[in-house]
Amino acid sequence: MVNRCRGKAAAAVAGLVLLGMTVSVASAQSENLRFGRTLFTQQDAVQALDLVTGKGFQIGTATGIISGTTFVEFQFIPAGPPVGDVLPISFQNKVIITDIDGDQIFFDNNGTGSFHLGVPGFEFKGSGGPLTGTYVVTGATGKYQSWTVGSTYRYRAIMTNPPAPPDRLGNVYVEISRDKRHR
Repeated sequence: MVNRCRGKAAAAVAGLVLLGMTVSVASAQSENLRFGRTLFTQQDAVQALDLVTGKGFQIGTATGIISGTTFVEFQFIPAGPPVGDVLPISFQNKVIITDIDGDQIFFDNNGTGSFHLGVPGFEFKGSGGPLTGTYVVTGATGKYQSWTVGSTYRYRAIMTNPPAPPDRLGNVYVEISRDKRHR
């Protein structure tokens, strides 16, 4: 009888541990404690980049609480001299996301980053690098009109261009999150 109770207790403890691990994994996947809950992600392909002016554009898709096609006009501006193969940059971007119903939401996307120049012999292969900044709502149509103009969301991204051939453009992956200070 005692062994049966111990077996049941051990099974209950194992079940609770498994449940706790499952909840922890699910939470970790939906929220990065340092960064906040991801509202939507964006995956874009760079279509044009003028290395002289830093201007270009990218297109792709967004998924999450906003899902649809994306269009981003960007301009990278050097923010200091290169350190090794890394050029510090700042940027001002305009973002349009259009969903399947034709409703649109518009953002100003501004921030800073580290742009690896793709110099042979350095560890980073290709060019690009991490970016951080904010998405600020500037307007919307349809169902997105309830998003308050001026609402600010943090984001982080990675832009990469392949190492060879050098004239090929790359892609951008972006995670937009609700900044806990802006809830």
